[in-house]
Amino acid sequence: MENKKLLTTKETAQLLGLSDGRVRRMILDGIIKSVKFGRSNMVKKSDAEKVKVYGKVGRPPNKKTNE
Repeated sequence: MENKKLLTTKETAQLLGLSDGRVRRMILDGIIKSVKFGRSNMVKKSDAEKVKVYGKVGRPPNKKTNE
């Protein structure tokens, strides 16, 4: 039988190195597939591992031009 481990948004955030809110936003934007159980979104571990996250968390640094 195939192991279909489901993760909470908090567990998914820890796996990807993101905030819980960012994971919820990615679910709403359709970047991460999830299944709704009551009020909770559950993510298959295999789907979470497919997501590519680039760069650091937070706002990108301000690039000033040197003229």
